[in-house]
Amino acid sequence: MVLPIKLNPDLDPSAAAHGFAEQGYAAVNDVLVKPDARRLYKAASEWVEWNLVALIDGQHRDFIGAEMDRLEPARRAPFDQLVWREAQSGFGYLFENVPLYDAGMRDRLTQPLFKAAFELTRSEAFIALGRKLTGDDAITFADCQLTRYRPGHFLTRHDDGVEGKNRSAAFVLNLTPDWCADYGGVLNLLDEQGDVRAGLTPAFNRLTLFKVPQPHLVSVISPFARGARFAITGWFRRGEEPLLQG
Repeated sequence: MVLPIKLNPDLDPSAAAHGFAEQGYAAVNDVLVKPDARRLYKAASEWVEWNLVALIDGQHRDFIGAEMDRLEPARRAPFDQLVWREAQSGFGYLFENVPLYDAGMRDRLTQPLFKAAFELTRSEAFIALGRKLTGDDAITFADCQLTRYRPGHFLTRHDDGVEGKNRSAAFVLNLTPDWCADYGGVLNLLDEQGDVRAGLTPAFNRLTLFKVPQPHLVSVISPFARGARFAITGWFRRGEEPLLQG
């Protein structure tokens, strides 16, 4: 039996909630019980069944990450060119994920700690934290994915304000120790002119969140980064949950 993943009982989100109200974003350190954060990081760093996700010709595409890694450079190059062309023309992304919410709702999470992470984001304690931090009492649930960004991975400028999704705020629960801005993977919040108004560097066991809508990006991971950038990313949402099929 796998023990549940728990929020830090000594967490005081008051200062972060004030910052969110003033600036539209906030960060909370040590959000999980530390041993639980370390367990989750270890599970993510040992996981091999990642999906590689990308935008190609305007369509979201899923690939088996391990199979893509085995491609010879000459065979991989056309794929990368398609991904980069999409990014050059506007919105684009390339990273790996485990769809915690979609798989969890269908009871398809085979890694016990990933299931525990999914159950944490379903808990009343986590939803209450989202309401407290954002000041939005209409938040009813959260959906999320586990992400891995490796060298060359990125997420270009976009806005999470999708019609019908009822997203109140986006969140990133960072799970990577010993990360720095030099490695990339920085969550950049942009102003109306496209300038970076805040750059939020991943820090282990830190929860960052920002209002939706708000333009933002994740900077490309450097080729000299030590390891990968792991995080649980998702949204606090209002209204009824959608019925997932299959």
